[in-house]
Amino acid sequence: SNSSNSSKFHSSPSSTFSSMKRMLFGSIVVFVFFVLVHGDRFVLQGNGENVPLTLLTDSLAKCMDGTQSGYYLREGIGSKNATKFVINLQGGGECAKEDSCKSKLKSSLGSSNYFPKSMSNFGGYLDFNCDNNPVMCGWSLVNIPYCSQDLHSGRATASDSTWGLYFSGQHIFHAMVEELIQKYSFSNASEVILTGESAGGIGIWYHLTFLKNLLPNARVVGAPIAGFYFPAYPYTGVNHTSSGLADFRPQAWEGHYNLWNSSVDENCKQAHPEEPWVCMLSNTSYYYIDVPVFITEAQTDQVVILYHDWIPQPYLLEAPEMAYLEAWHGNMTQALSSAVRSSTDSVFNPACFIHTDFYPDHPLIKGYSYIAAFNEWYTTGQKLDLMDDCGIMCNPTCASSSL
Repeated sequence: SNSSNSSKFHSSPSSTFSSMKRMLFGSIVVFVFFVLVHGDRFVLQGNGENVPLTLLTDSLAKCMDGTQSGYYLREGIGSKNATKFVINLQGGGECAKEDSCKSKLKSSLGSSNYFPKSMSNFGGYLDFNCDNNPVMCGWSLVNIPYCSQDLHSGRATASDSTWGLYFSGQHIFHAMVEELIQKYSFSNASEVILTGESAGGIGIWYHLTFLKNLLPNARVVGAPIAGFYFPAYPYTGVNHTSSGLADFRPQAWEGHYNLWNSSVDENCKQAHPEEPWVCMLSNTSYYYIDVPVFITEAQTDQVVILYHDWIPQPYLLEAPEMAYLEAWHGNMTQALSSAVRSSTDSVFNPACFIHTDFYPDHPLIKGYSYIAAFNEWYTTGQKLDLMDDCGIMCNPTCASSSL
């Protein structure tokens, strides 16, 4: 069952099978899928499986251009995994201006016409390779592409005010959940992990309470990657740039919320009835979400700093910019402090200048990767907070990035 995370509410004010060949008749695609069993643990090996795209039938579940959105689902291996799900919300920015939104219509960010017809692996918490993902590799794995550009929050149908576009992130998520219920016995789920990267990491915060209430007998947890955000207070010093992505300054969120007709966490919304848009970001909504979370976030988030906070990359190591990074680093540490104080939640927070570059072998903190840390937290139920204290961008195991 779900663990209570009440500390949040008090920490802030506001076969053995030798081998198995599966052949897809009527198709030129042939794949080999090996499954070994060690006790109760399935180990998937080989070159993976082609998982087809399934388009949603709900008329509200549309991409920006009005095409039906969809999902990819690799069913759980064996009966013990049939009730265990990892659901991933893909990332890919966001848009709140007509030219920006329409520029994405000829891509998978705005239209399902550009979705891959199949996928051979999903990666991360949904990696089919048990060497990389030993706990969840055999579970039912659900990957939701991102074509709504609304941080997976929207309920807006096409109108003059939306430039004839749809912002249907919430509708897509709810339609996908309904299909899981109808086709894959999701109502009987025993464990559900909701994860996402970047815009998908932001998006999970809107859906965790919904999943917990829908599945009262399931263990539901959140695992955002590069999705713990606070409002942007950009660098305005010498050589500053401008927002390469949507404006994340405090004053911009009311407009985004209204354009997308966003759905946010209901508990947070009730606490902020006059300005529900403040619940779009987790530095506010976190305190109202009574679902355990494992937060993976860089101490200096590359995409946020460059494209929301106006730092000029060629001058990143100059004194004014470094002073800003020091302050930003402090703000992130403060923003995550409530999760660190929580009795249930944990944090993986390396001193890296990266965004979603988290892998099974790097970056490392005290020998742990993000997924090894998550696995220990999840399987033991014990807190495991890993936060570098070496300074700015000083973890030598970070993915290399051009400074």
